[in-house]
Amino acid sequence: MFFSKKIKVSRVWNIAYPIIIGNLAQNLLIFADTAFLGRIDEIALGASALGGIFYLAAIMLGMGFSIGVQVIIARRYGEEQYQDIGRVLQHALLFVVPFALLLFLLLRHSGHDILAFLIKSPKVSEATNLFFNDRIWGILFAFVNYICQAFFIGIARTKIISMVTCIIVAVNVLLDWLMIFGHWGFEAMGIRGAAIASVAAEGVATLIYLAYIYRNKKFGIYRIFKKVSYSASLMLQIIKISMPASIQNFISVASWFTFFIMIEKIGEQELAISNIGRSLYAIFLLPVWGFASAVNSLVSYSIGCRKPLLIFPILRTVIILTIICVLALELISFVFSGFIISIYTNIPELNEATFGIMPTICISALFFAVGFICFNTVSGTGNTHISLIIEIFTTLCYVAVVVLAVDFWHWGIVYVWLADGIYGIFMMIAAMIYLLSGKWIGKKV
Repeated sequence: MFFSKKIKVSRVWNIAYPIIIGNLAQNLLIFADTAFLGRIDEIALGASALGGIFYLAAIMLGMGFSIGVQVIIARRYGEEQYQDIGRVLQHALLFVVPFALLLFLLLRHSGHDILAFLIKSPKVSEATNLFFNDRIWGILFAFVNYICQAFFIGIARTKIISMVTCIIVAVNVLLDWLMIFGHWGFEAMGIRGAAIASVAAEGVATLIYLAYIYRNKKFGIYRIFKKVSYSASLMLQIIKISMPASIQNFISVASWFTFFIMIEKIGEQELAISNIGRSLYAIFLLPVWGFASAVNSLVSYSIGCRKPLLIFPILRTVIILTIICVLALELISFVFSGFIISIYTNIPELNEATFGIMPTICISALFFAVGFICFNTVSGTGNTHISLIIEIFTTLCYVAVVVLAVDFWHWGIVYVWLADGIYGIFMMIAAMIYLLSGKWIGKKV
């Protein structure tokens, strides 16, 4: 019965492909930073990975919060309660702006001490702090951008996301070239230049998103810029749905930060290799984020339309599309592996070692992709506290595997990367057990 209905591939694709294009552009930011810094030395390459993931862990609090907001907006859109969408967006911004400022002050004060405590190599620690001290200025822009994206995805108007991301990629790559190496009269700032370029690009995105929402007459139905009628009950509802997802996303990226901290224990070269591997991994997972947002939004919309059992054909369709796209990207990467890796670095030892971990990364990416789609289906039901429980369980398993692999089993870098695949398998099993239980049916958000 659960798998008897069909969902149109075009419906999934129309929501997902602008986000995939947007994520392609977003990953070009990582690609550009890694390629530019790979021309400096191993220390800069490794430090940018640690500093970047530490920053990512912080802004995941905002991204996780936006997932809850997206679920609510999609549900209201399915229920045709359009004016409520504007109120949800207003209240979300009222929450994330002061939250982002508070988090900025906290990390500005204590981030250096946290990184110095965790990182073994003094050179890597110093370079990581140089990067992070400038990168942290983008946190407010990132939080606002995530809320704007939640609005666009929730109402299934995602093309603006890909357009904006393409613009900020162009800005970031240009500023990388100018600031890292010092062209056109700019000072050559090395790793600091990469951080400042990324902050500037995020600021540009914020301005475009807000201007687009303000000037688009079609959004008048949502009454976004009307006087805010503050509702404590609505704010509490948003927080109740969003905070578990926020904490869950933070835990997820914090676990990946732990992964890189453990890799740094193996050696500086292994850390540099893993930074290149992280960029390749992100390329393989390009379709996943788009399809994950699509399944999240479509599931919430279907429940809002009182068609809850549609989530299973939706899930099946999205998993098939995800596997096809990930496998295609992995095949292309293998065919052109020599050329792709040479773009990241001109150091022969790094080139050879990176090629050695590619098969492991491909396997892990495939298992993670399926697990993540199943996980986002759970989030789409509005049961974000269950998502948090699943995330805690899978993260504990993931961290345990990584620690055992490095400190006790003494695995090489090639096999340590298998931990991400194990993470995806546990996530898939836990999510499917919950979905098949049917306990999510009738959940109000």
